[in-house]
Amino acid sequence: MIDLSVIRDLVAIFGVIAGFTYYVLTVRNANRARKQTIVRQIAQDLSQVEGLQIYAELLEMEWEDFDDYLRKYDSTVNRDNYVKRMSLFGWYSRMGYDLYSGNIDAETIINLIDFQGIWLMWNKFKPIILELRKRYGNPTAYRWFEYLYEELSEEVVRQGIPAEYVDADGTLSN
Repeated sequence: MIDLSVIRDLVAIFGVIAGFTYYVLTVRNANRARKQTIVRQIAQDLSQVEGLQIYAELLEMEWEDFDDYLRKYDSTVNRDNYVKRMSLFGWYSRMGYDLYSGNIDAETIINLIDFQGIWLMWNKFKPIILELRKRYGNPTAYRWFEYLYEELSEEVVRQGIPAEYVDADGTLSN
């Protein structure tokens, strides 16, 4: 026959297991909700009229080479454009760092934010960013923006999403 103390111990053990399970599930759901909140806030910021105007203006920028870019858009000659670039690149960099640190995940970003916009912006500015890194001796400039682009590119492939996009000039690329 089972002793009353054994039953009491079993009830206590099952209570601890149930409490631990509830705690784990609560923490997991809170983390998922936090990640979605972060991405939704970024998506909302990017989709505001001001964010969309900045995005469109940056895509319309034109230059022949890096020196032409500096003549037209360097912070000393075109502060307004510089501020807009830093604003948009800042959004992407924060998103990239949050992705790197595990605060958000690539699947959530892909599902809540249009990857083509990130793809277009990175590909437009990649040559400029690479030259900035080289000329100014800053190999980590915009690294989180680049990280975001690379990770999302991998996630697009993993999800089987067609990876062909029309660039700012209307050329189909992948």
